[in-house]
Amino acid sequence: MVNRVTAPQGLIPGRSKYGITVVGVKRPQTDFTYATPETVIERGDLLIVSGPTKLVEKFAAIA
Repeated sequence: MVNRVTAPQGLIPGRSKYGITVVGVKRPQTDFTYATPETVIERGDLLIVSGPTKLVEKFAAIA
C-alpha cells in the first residue's frame, strides 16, 4: 500500500505513539533520505512509512 501524505511539521512520531515506523522522508526537489530519530518533518515532506495497514491508514488520516 502506498499513501502520499503531506506531513505536519515537527519531529518524526515514534512507533509507540502511532504503531508505525517512519522509514524515510522525501522533500520537494531533493532525494529520498532515511529517517533518523533526529529527523525533523517540514511542511510539504512526504513520509515513507511501514506498519500494519490499519495503523498506516489511521496515521495517513491525521496527517
